[in-house]
Amino acid sequence: MHAMFIENIIMFIPFGVFLPTLFERFRNWRLCVLTGFLCSCSIEISKYITQRGYMQLDDVVTNTVGALLGWAVWRAVRRWRESHVPD
Repeated sequence: MHAMFIENIIMFIPFGVFLPTLFERFRNWRLCVLTGFLCSCSIEISKYITQRGYMQLDDVVTNTVGALLGWAVWRAVRRWRESHVPD
């Protein structure tokens, strides 16, 4: 059970990293996390409609946390690059 919890978080970390990297408007953490939340909700609703897998609220929460952690990683790398890499 704990493995699935961690896997759901890890699965959305790249989402939180690549979204602000590719699209400037998602550099706002609220918009990036909201988009991760909505994508996770879409996945869970698709599971419910198609009856493939189990629709679970904790999946939405852990995926959203993963998106937030991914955004935090992106932000930390960006700040490090701004302070250590000359233009």
